[in-house]
Amino acid sequence: MPRVKKTIGERSAMTSPRHFLAVARTTLSLFGFAAIAFGMAAPAAAAQTRKPNIIVIVADDLGYNDVSLNGNPLVRTPNIDSIAKDGARFTDPYTGDAVCAPSRAALLTGRYPQRYGFEYLPHLPGFINAMNGKYVKPEYDATIFPPQDPPVAPEKNGLPESEITIAQMLKGEGYTTAIFGKWHMGLAPNQAPGKRGFDEHVYYPGGAMFHAQPDDPNVVSYKLPWDGIDHWLWDALKPQIIRGDVKGPVKGWLGDELAASAGDFMTRNKDKPFFIYLAFSEAHTPLMAPKDIYDRNSYIKDEKTRIYYSMIEAMDRNVGRVLEKVKSLGLDENTIVIFASDNGGAAYTRIPMENLPYRGWKVTFFRGGVTVPYFMRWKGHIAPDQTVPGIASTLDIFPTAAAASGATLAADRKYDGRNLLPVLTGTTPNDLADRTLYWRNQDYYLLREGHYTLQVSKYPDKVWLFDLDTDPAERINLAPFMPAKVKEMKAALGAIDKEMVPPAWSPAQRNRIDVDGYSAPTKGDQEWVSWAN
Repeated sequence: MPRVKKTIGERSAMTSPRHFLAVARTTLSLFGFAAIAFGMAAPAAAAQTRKPNIIVIVADDLGYNDVSLNGNPLVRTPNIDSIAKDGARFTDPYTGDAVCAPSRAALLTGRYPQRYGFEYLPHLPGFINAMNGKYVKPEYDATIFPPQDPPVAPEKNGLPESEITIAQMLKGEGYTTAIFGKWHMGLAPNQAPGKRGFDEHVYYPGGAMFHAQPDDPNVVSYKLPWDGIDHWLWDALKPQIIRGDVKGPVKGWLGDELAASAGDFMTRNKDKPFFIYLAFSEAHTPLMAPKDIYDRNSYIKDEKTRIYYSMIEAMDRNVGRVLEKVKSLGLDENTIVIFASDNGGAAYTRIPMENLPYRGWKVTFFRGGVTVPYFMRWKGHIAPDQTVPGIASTLDIFPTAAAASGATLAADRKYDGRNLLPVLTGTTPNDLADRTLYWRNQDYYLLREGHYTLQVSKYPDKVWLFDLDTDPAERINLAPFMPAKVKEMKAALGAIDKEMVPPAWSPAQRNRIDVDGYSAPTKGDQEWVSWAN
C-alpha cells in the first residue's frame, strides 16, 4: 500500500484542485483507501473498507519530559516513543485542562469543559483533608470554601448527561467500546461508564488508585512526607477497582490487568471495529513501582525519582503489550493509536525534570501544566516519524475519531477540537499554527492565540504575555511592554468566555502553586498562581 509523503513540507503537490477532486469522488479515501483510487485488487480494497479501530491511551500526570523521546535520560519508554516514530508527534501539544477530570472531560467530548460546567474536580469524600493541614502543614495555607448550599446533587456533580462522549458517538457508528482504567467523571450511577457509551468496563471511578496492594512484596513504594495529597491517599484510598459492575481488590500490578483486559477485548472483537479508552494510573501518586523494574534502575540514586521513573517504565511495558496484541491480530494498518497525558507533571513529587523545558506544573496554565507528550499513529495512512508543527489539543481526539469512523458531529452544539487527519495524511496544508485555544479555572485564564500566550489571574492580580516564537519556555513576561497586544488578546479571551456557562458546582478550596516549584532560588523570586479545586 502506498504511503503518504513523509514531511509536511513535501505535501504541496497534494493540495492541487485535481487532488481535491479525487478526494471528493472517493469519500472513503482517507479511511478505506478504495481500490478505484489506488488501483488495488478488489479483495484487498474490500478488506480496507472496514472502519478503523481506535485506541486512546491516556497517562495520568505524565509530564512533557517524562518520556525518553523528549530527551529525559532517566527514563526508558521505547514503546510509547514508537507511537510517534511510527506516526506523528506535535510541536505544540496541549491538553484540555491543567488538572485531570476537566481535561478528561474535554477529551471525551471534544468541547471545552466550561461549556457544560465541568470546571473543577468532582467532589471526592474527604479530599478537603488533603489540603486543610490535617496530615501535613502546607507550605502556603489554602483558602477553604464553605460547603455548597444547597449541596449539588450527586448526579449533577460530574459529566452531564447532555454531553455526548466519544464512546457514545462511536457506538452510533457500529463500534464495540471499552474503558480500562481511570474514569473520574463522577460517582453517581448515571455517570458510570456503562451509562456513557462503554460496552465493557474495568475501571476505578475516582481520581487516583493504588497501582498494587500496598503490602505486595513485588512492589516498592515511597511516601511523600511533605505532601498532604499523598498522605490522604495512603490513609483513605481503598485498593479496589470495578470489573463490569462488581467491585473487587486490585490484583497484582494494576497496569498489567488493564493491558491484559484490553488485549482480551481486542481478541474477542478483532473482526469488527472497536474503540478502547485505556487510562493508565501512572504516573499519579501514590508512588509505587514493580520491583523488577526498580532493581534494574539502580543508577538513579534519589529514591523517589527511581520509583517514579520505574512506574513510568511499567506503563511503557504495558503499552508495548497492547501494541504487540494489535500487531499479532493483524490489525496494525486498521488501528489508530493515540497516546497523551491528561495534564503536566505534578510539583508535589519534587522531581524537577518532569516538564522541562517548560515552566509550571499540573494546576498551572504555564506550559508545564498543559503541554504533554501527544503522539498518533495509523500505519499505512499517517507517514512515520513526522514532527508536525503547530497547535494540537487533546480536544481534537473526538472530531478526529468522528472523521475516521464516518460519524457526523452533532449539529446542536459547538465543538472546540478539530479533525487532525487531513493534516496528518497530507490532504490539506498544515494550518495548525494559527489556532486559538482557551482555558479557565475560576478567576484564572489562559489564551493561546497563534504564537502568543496570555494568562490573566486575579490571585495574584497579574497578567503574563509570552511570545513562544522567541521564548517557548515562557521566561520573559512581555505584558508591561506590549499593552496593545494584551488589550487585543483580552478582548479575544472575553469573547470566548461569554460562550461558557457558570461552574455546575463550587470548588472546595483554592491554593497557591509556585510556578517554578520548590526549586526557586529564593521565595522572594518566586512567581505563583492560584488554583481552585
